[in-house]
Amino acid sequence: MTTPTAPKYVGREHGEHLRATTLPGSLYWSEDVLREELDRFFFRSWLNVGRAEQLREPGDFLTLEIGDESVLVIRGTDGHLRAFYNLCRHRGTRLVTQASGTKLRSIVCPYHAWAYSSEGSLVGAPHTEDLIDFRKEDFGLHPVDLETWGGFTWINLDPDAPSLREDIGGFLSRFDRFPLEGLCIGSRKDYEVRANWKILVENYSECYHCAPIHPELNRVTPYFSGEVRDYFIDDEDRQKFSGGTMEFTEDFQSMTWTGYTKRPPLKGMTGKDLNSIYYYAVFPNLFFSLHPDFLMIHRAYPLAPDRTRIECEFLFDPETMARPHFDPSDAVEIWDLINRQDWNVCELAQKGMRSRAWKGGRYSSQEPQVHDFDAYVMERLGLE
Repeated sequence: MTTPTAPKYVGREHGEHLRATTLPGSLYWSEDVLREELDRFFFRSWLNVGRAEQLREPGDFLTLEIGDESVLVIRGTDGHLRAFYNLCRHRGTRLVTQASGTKLRSIVCPYHAWAYSSEGSLVGAPHTEDLIDFRKEDFGLHPVDLETWGGFTWINLDPDAPSLREDIGGFLSRFDRFPLEGLCIGSRKDYEVRANWKILVENYSECYHCAPIHPELNRVTPYFSGEVRDYFIDDEDRQKFSGGTMEFTEDFQSMTWTGYTKRPPLKGMTGKDLNSIYYYAVFPNLFFSLHPDFLMIHRAYPLAPDRTRIECEFLFDPETMARPHFDPSDAVEIWDLINRQDWNVCELAQKGMRSRAWKGGRYSSQEPQVHDFDAYVMERLGLE
């Protein structure tokens, strides 16, 4: 029998979490705090918002609700992906109300019929011919920065934001060697969790809870396996991501009901990759879980202090998906169970944190990444 030991920590000196206390409860249910978090995290960070494959043809689009903001992501007739604030330059009316669609060649305001091209230019504005100092070229849609990496679409609402590579290049460089841009979505699950978005990030960042909450997961990758990496960047700044690996026990191959899979490994998988799952949280909203045979993505969007929308996607090699009898359910169904187990305990934590008795607790030795995220939150909110 294997004796449980603490995960191996790689890189910087660790131990700060052994002296620290957790965040106070008010940070998980205050409306004022959430508004500040939306401004400082979700409106000033690179957000992973989807796959470029979802918007293949000119006029393909999706809309995103991020707090009170709505963003339109659309592929133009020139073939380029762009993102815009989803509002008319005339009276601020919401332009596109559908969550996604195709063949949107002209974006027409439902109020006064101002019209925009799929490249964001104002092409029609009735009864503006007599306006003084009015030029259509000055009133295109407000742009939002958009970049792609690994087949993913990323946006940033901060006009002064550094490039994606400058901002989270440390994360990107760890996975550049995998041709992730070739993967395709094989399944998707959406959830609404009655818990604060930070509780979900914290839950993803530790496996201290895995033995009692996730017996199916713990059987395949014991909670004490693997390495915790990447939880400091330098003496002044914490990284905007953290993560590590969990290792398979025995001869297991993937996180499935049996621990085995008939799917071949993803391209680029070698050596240790075949015996591990990479788990990385990219703050504030991405959970990146790379298995030997598939990639699972969670995206978290706060709806209220105590409600979070979660998108969960499963990506596979298209060659594997084209094989007869391809069936992703062995991975999708076990992760749906694990997700729901997590959502349940996160909702219980949310309820408990409203208690007048809750003033904060202590981290266990298994939770350095939780502490690192919490410290990042405190620093960005200016509370330290």
